[in-house]
Amino acid sequence: MPKSVLIQYQDTTVLIPQHELLSPNAKFENPVSLFSVGDNVEFVLTSRDQRGWRGSVHALTEARLRNALGNLQPGTAVRARVERFDDRGAWLLAGALVLRVPLAEISWSWIDHPSEVLDLAQEYIVQISTILLEENWLTEKRARNGRVTASIKACLPQPESPRITLYFKATEFQVRTFARVPRRCDAVALFALEALNQHLSVSEIAELTGLPLVSIQEIVALLGEEGLAAGETITQSGERLLAGVATSKLLNDSGVAGLFASAAPAEQQVHPIDAVAQTYPRHLPTPVFSHKQQSRFMRLRGDELPDGLLLRAQIGEVQREQLTAMLRNPHVHLFLSHTPNWRALKLEVSQHWVLAGLWKSFHAVGRPPFRPPPKERGCDALLMVRYRDSAQQLYWEPATGTLWAPREGGVKAQEASVCAEDFIQHMPDDIAQRLAKAGPGTWCWVQL
Repeated sequence: MPKSVLIQYQDTTVLIPQHELLSPNAKFENPVSLFSVGDNVEFVLTSRDQRGWRGSVHALTEARLRNALGNLQPGTAVRARVERFDDRGAWLLAGALVLRVPLAEISWSWIDHPSEVLDLAQEYIVQISTILLEENWLTEKRARNGRVTASIKACLPQPESPRITLYFKATEFQVRTFARVPRRCDAVALFALEALNQHLSVSEIAELTGLPLVSIQEIVALLGEEGLAAGETITQSGERLLAGVATSKLLNDSGVAGLFASAAPAEQQVHPIDAVAQTYPRHLPTPVFSHKQQSRFMRLRGDELPDGLLLRAQIGEVQREQLTAMLRNPHVHLFLSHTPNWRALKLEVSQHWVLAGLWKSFHAVGRPPFRPPPKERGCDALLMVRYRDSAQQLYWEPATGTLWAPREGGVKAQEASVCAEDFIQHMPDDIAQRLAKAGPGTWCWVQL
């Protein structure tokens, strides 16, 4: 059985081995049998050795891709026509160049399939994103995997999110500290350490405290075992411990505090303790809050506290310097505590942030609003109105004016109070007619 094909090209004979006879996607048990004497064959010259030229049919696809690229570079915008698409993206043709557009690069709004926004055979402006070309492609078949990806959304203006107003429950928190004192060191031991820091002798400390000299000597020996003193001289570790004790007391007495709006966007969660609470409508239940974010925040310790926390809580400069110094002191423990007090804060937030949270747990009912991509972090708690009818449960989000149905598995919703407002008038006619018979809605705290 022949193992190769000889091609006459002008005055040159070209050998095409069997493994180079098929295009990349073709499969055939004996590819040599596909060719007959006198056939015209399109191929690529790949190499030359002492026996002459060698060629490849397999390398044609890669050669055409590289030829079609011309001078195109990443960032170049071209017109391309939609050839086909699947669940993961679309393939477009720009002249002879095939471009792949991933699903996430088709639209600024998240879509489940390219057919939602693209039409076959239609032209679109696309921007070249990446060009992947490997070396030695003429002689190595595995290097013939050139790919060009492009983006349609890069040629479209990025939609700006409107700002909407929401109320958030902001709980008070306090920055608290305590000094990490060795377990064997009680108040008397700390008093003795402070006396050593003031260069008092053991006998002077005994006279000052009224304790037997031998007891003071044992205490000083204990301080030495803990590395806080060397003889009657305080060590650097002992000085840091005394500084930590003093600063902790000073800071705790000064009442460093702030407000934490757990359900707000991350950059809007921390507020000064003197932030003015807005008048909260009496007919509404307690503003929205997030148990998950609240619990996570209150567990923060020491250098785990987020950057800018002290600045955003508007702590005084002196207190901020003290806190910064305390974080460097191994004898000081810094933590947060919360009080039962809370205030309603009225904040302007991104509408897309709210929608991103809603899309995680709901399907839109009626005309769908903008759907941010899944990687965009959204809200994880909202105050919504729930309506029940014979078919399903529906949730109204007042700030965006949108209606939602829970995804499979449902949502965590805690009932608050009966809703006295008539939101049904703002809904699509078919939905409004259906819910008009369902009775009033119920305010719910919804965890997304």
